[in-house]
Amino acid sequence: MSQYKKGLKSKVLNALVLVEDSKNMRELINKVVKINNRIYQREQANRGNIRQILMKKAPQQAVKQWYRGLKPINLSSMQES
Repeated sequence: MSQYKKGLKSKVLNALVLVEDSKNMRELINKVVKINNRIYQREQANRGNIRQILMKKAPQQAVKQWYRGLKPINLSSMQES
């Protein structure tokens, strides 16, 4: 079981310290999967909250139009050859 624990993410290991020791490998794997899923869900929720906060704080400004489409070329000043 120690070899399995060495391959875990540090966040999972930190959370694993807070729960009771597992009696067998199956129990350890189940706990690790639950912990990892909770961490993932929490990170996704935080990312969603950050996006919402950023959208509220800084609404996107209208895109400045530097290109206003095609304009006719003035050929009256051209000399014929």
